[in-house]
Amino acid sequence: MPTKKLLSPLTLALTLLAAPVLHAGPAFVGPENCKSCHKDEYADWERSKHARAFELLQAGKRKGAKKKAGLDPDKDYTHDQKCLKCHTTGYGEPGGFESIETTAHRAGIGCEMCHGPGERYREIHKTQRLDFKRADTKAAGQTYGSEDPQVCKKCHGHADSPFTSKVDDKYTDDVGALMKQNFRAFHDFYELIGDH
Repeated sequence: MPTKKLLSPLTLALTLLAAPVLHAGPAFVGPENCKSCHKDEYADWERSKHARAFELLQAGKRKGAKKKAGLDPDKDYTHDQKCLKCHTTGYGEPGGFESIETTAHRAGIGCEMCHGPGERYREIHKTQRLDFKRADTKAAGQTYGSEDPQVCKKCHGHADSPFTSKVDDKYTDDVGALMKQNFRAFHDFYELIGDH
């Protein structure tokens, strides 16, 4: 019977290091990579409810709303997977939030939760500046909650969310209504320059 030849530990290690890193899609790059060109949007976002969404998971925050939704107001939800996917940026995805201890810079709802992971479309922004076409960045993965309600519905209206219109009308999953009533939830809409 022939014997199987095993790889030496060194050969195995080199093989694994040389293998391409595979992941489901583009990586999250973080709002710090958006602010140099999008200063006004970034400043608006920093003051927004979305930027502070992670804080709502801490014990004692928004007691009334948590009670109505059946949540324990004294419980810390900052490590609850059901909450993290909508209160952080890119939870469980390449470059996204892992934990408050290791990736605090991805806590809160950053640019890419509405505009998609920036790894691919950011390169177009950087290399072409104002000469790119919006269709090119959309093809590379850029999304717009103002154009596609499904972007917002990933969280607003998600089955795991305890915050529904049954708890309070302000928790509607009607994206148009959300954008009208929660103008401080994200950044102001700035006029597009050219075709982007």
